[in-house]
Amino acid sequence: MTQENEKITEETQKESTTYELPPVTFEEFIFNLYNVATINLGYRDPESGKIMRNLPMAKHTIDTISMLEEKTKGNLTAPESNLIGNLLYELRMNYLRALNQPQNEPENDVKKEENTEEKEQKDES
Repeated sequence: MTQENEKITEETQKESTTYELPPVTFEEFIFNLYNVATINLGYRDPESGKIMRNLPMAKHTIDTISMLEEKTKGNLTAPESNLIGNLLYELRMNYLRALNQPQNEPENDVKKEENTEEKEQKDES
């Protein structure tokens, strides 16, 4: 082992003693992929207020989860199978919504909040 590799190993050991990582499970792995896909489907940039999306990456992540579902078919517990099926359904529906929504258009919830605020301001006038 080189000195550089030894140093990296020592640093990794120091870091791992500061907090305990959760156990590696199939569910955690799928939830991590789900979170990546969800972020890529769109989030509001706090500085610009614009919705940031990466739909090709979201689709790639959804396809990855789908591939895992296919490759693990028959080897999953019922809860694992239900989890992956439900998350895929939700991601696919959100992907279709994102495809049909203009890039900079606010999401429905934000529109409703803005309309409510506008109405309240008019009522106060």
